[in-house]
Amino acid sequence: MYITVQLDKEAALALQGQQPETDASRQIIEAANELGATLKPMHPGTADPDLASYFFVEVPDAATAERVISRLSRSSAITAAYLKPPDELP
Repeated sequence: MYITVQLDKEAALALQGQQPETDASRQIIEAANELGATLKPMHPGTADPDLASYFFVEVPDAATAERVISRLSRSSAITAAYLKPPDELP
């Protein structure tokens, strides 16, 4: 299962190493570490600021997903965090 996370521009660039850390980016990393989660860029290395704002977290189950979403959503730098729906046929 994957959680999709969108960050504001400053935090996203800081997490991708394209800009110095901010208080918000440190808080997000601390929260993820507390949960044993890792935020990974959905579009690593992109120069597009919109695409660079998207990250994902892999979780084993829905209960863990809810905990991760709840905790990450406390940050003002998180603009969205949601569980990716299962893939379906068109």
